[in-house]
Amino acid sequence: MAGFLTNLDIENEDDDPVGPPPADPAARFTAAAVELNIIRQGDKLDQNLVELCLRVVEMAASIGDRYGDDDFGNAGQHIRAELSPQSSNARSAAT
Repeated sequence: MAGFLTNLDIENEDDDPVGPPPADPAARFTAAAVELNIIRQGDKLDQNLVELCLRVVEMAASIGDRYGDDDFGNAGQHIRAELSPQSSNARSAAT
């Protein structure tokens, strides 16, 4: 007879992500463009606007590269992780 602990589903806390999941950069760029009345709700961003957004992301990230430490990375890495095409397909939003 197996003990009562053999039927427990043990959760590994290390597998749980910390903080909110990163949002889709293309969706964030599109939402900002709608808020600023650059495009209408439901429209897609023009490729030139996507490239502009990505350039601004890189400009901000390059400033953030100066802030951080070896253990936790830096602000620039965090900005890129949240808003660069490597974290999703930002460039594919303009089709």
